[in-house]
Amino acid sequence: MGLFLDVAGAGMWALAAFFITARLVSPAAGGVLGLGIFLSALTMMLTARLQESRARALLAGACPRCKATVKQAHAHRRWDVQASRWLAPLTTWECAACGYGHEEAAPCSACPEAA
Repeated sequence: MGLFLDVAGAGMWALAAFFITARLVSPAAGGVLGLGIFLSALTMMLTARLQESRARALLAGACPRCKATVKQAHAHRRWDVQASRWLAPLTTWECAACGYGHEEAAPCSACPEAA
């Protein structure tokens, strides 16, 4: 159902762009702009859906590629004395089965606050 709504939403944006541009410029320009907006919106929505499914799999402890268990490691935010600044926290996920690896600079609830 969600995928249908994504395609329908992209189609509605494309139709709106087509009608407005066809009325103000020309039907050919409206068609080109409508197709461009449709493909751009659809790509954006499908990419977001793919990223959300990957994040759900990682948070569940499963590899997005092979569904094996991933090893998660987190390095808390810490103070770098030499640079006099906070280093970003780092969470990594690694799959021993297929070699998948992903890392994000996301703080956890136990990370100290950066001042």
